[in-house]
Amino acid sequence: MPKFDIQSAIEAANNRLKSGAVAAQIRLNGQKLVIRATVPLLGQRDFSLGISANKDGLKEAERKCSQLDQELSKDTFNIGNWQKKRKLKPHEQPTAELIENFRVEYMRSHKISAETWKQNWMGTFKLLPQNAPLSEVAIVAVVLSKADHSCARQRACQRLQALADFAGIKVDLKPYAGEYGESRLQPRDIPSDELILEYRDRIPNERWRWFYGMLATFGLRPHEVFFCEFLKPHKLLVSDGKTQDRLTYAIPFKWVDLWNLTDVKRPNVTGKTFSDYGRRSQRTFYRYEIPFPLYNLRHRFAIRAAETTDFGVERVSKMMGHSAKVHLQTYQRWITDAMIDEQYEREILNCSNPPKMPL
Repeated sequence: MPKFDIQSAIEAANNRLKSGAVAAQIRLNGQKLVIRATVPLLGQRDFSLGISANKDGLKEAERKCSQLDQELSKDTFNIGNWQKKRKLKPHEQPTAELIENFRVEYMRSHKISAETWKQNWMGTFKLLPQNAPLSEVAIVAVVLSKADHSCARQRACQRLQALADFAGIKVDLKPYAGEYGESRLQPRDIPSDELILEYRDRIPNERWRWFYGMLATFGLRPHEVFFCEFLKPHKLLVSDGKTQDRLTYAIPFKWVDLWNLTDVKRPNVTGKTFSDYGRRSQRTFYRYEIPFPLYNLRHRFAIRAAETTDFGVERVSKMMGHSAKVHLQTYQRWITDAMIDEQYEREILNCSNPPKMPL
């Protein structure tokens, strides 16, 4: 079987087109076929449609030549239909398309649920104009729509910065983020263990007493109480939440026995998102007149772990489901001089076998 000769095949195809009075011809351009024709206002032009230079491609090119000739004769020619569409760069895409491309990439590289994306990330992104390309002006407008020094402002900055970086748009949202979160809290905002014990006993509902005890003892986020199970009395698997599966441990263990936490009594709460669980739980404890936010039980857990264990930042941050960097930024300054004094007395002064010191 003779080898296919693309040049000879193009010449034969052009002869057929010419004999049929078709006002278009086929040309070879590297490994692709282009169509050459004279069109109104533009003169002679080559149209590159991405057609490969092979047998099938040649048939397609010949068919396209006939189609172009018919459009020219009927005055229905539209050059937009005959130009190979250039793939838009991220910053040129409609924002809705850009967001979808970012979603695919972000969920491939980060472990978040589809529900978290829908409720949290899209909650911010849907405020952008969806049909126009993303712009710095649109990004900043959404950021400024959030209250100063608020959680919503901070999270909007984080999410929109990630989207802007993906699109290659140069914008720095750090000046807009403000001050929010644990860094604004003072040590006096964190309840002592004595206060935690006192207010736990004031809760009238046994299910919510159990819930409160789990937050305090295992350092959970409020919604995580609904997605965890005991592996041992002191060991808990958090199977669904803000982060991937993780293990956490009771600190102190005596609270597990004191409050009979292994007798699981979850409150009858449902929600479509993790935030739903958190909001409904916080409203309940507001009615019970607990004088501090539920999340501060988690903060106290982190400080207690530093006071009473030798786990170190890496272990405690892993138990709590965040990075060592976040842990240090959030809690290191709360380890007060008094806490250090207490730990020194316990581990050095009162140690039966103190470490040898250099002379």
